[in-house]
Amino acid sequence: PGVGRLCVLDYAGQEQFHKSHGVFFSGSNSFFILLMSLVTGEKRQHRTLEELKAEAQYYLSFLRASLDGKFIPTVMMAASHGESCSNGQLLLQQVVGNMRGLFHGMINITEESFLLDCRKS
Repeated sequence: PGVGRLCVLDYAGQEQFHKSHGVFFSGSNSFFILLMSLVTGEKRQHRTLEELKAEAQYYLSFLRASLDGKFIPTVMMAASHGESCSNGQLLLQQVVGNMRGLFHGMINITEESFLLDCRKS
């Protein structure tokens, strides 16, 4: 019984791991979660909207290029460290809206997004 099989893979975001990602980008029923941090560095400085948009665009472009038009992937966007940034939800919504426009017809980016509170497990 059940609805099927679920396999969750955590792709390291560092550039040296990018070559291995394409091996797993194969099924048209794949669902991707793009997780970005709202803070950076040891002092947890807030990232700007432009920094977040640039990161999202980089990874979505990488995903699109890796799939080589095989199918239109579905992506949900998320941000961590919501507890550190009072306007985190607004920043995330702005990034999602921008990326939905930029990748329209190439990547199905969900309207839903989620903000993580990293103080809780």
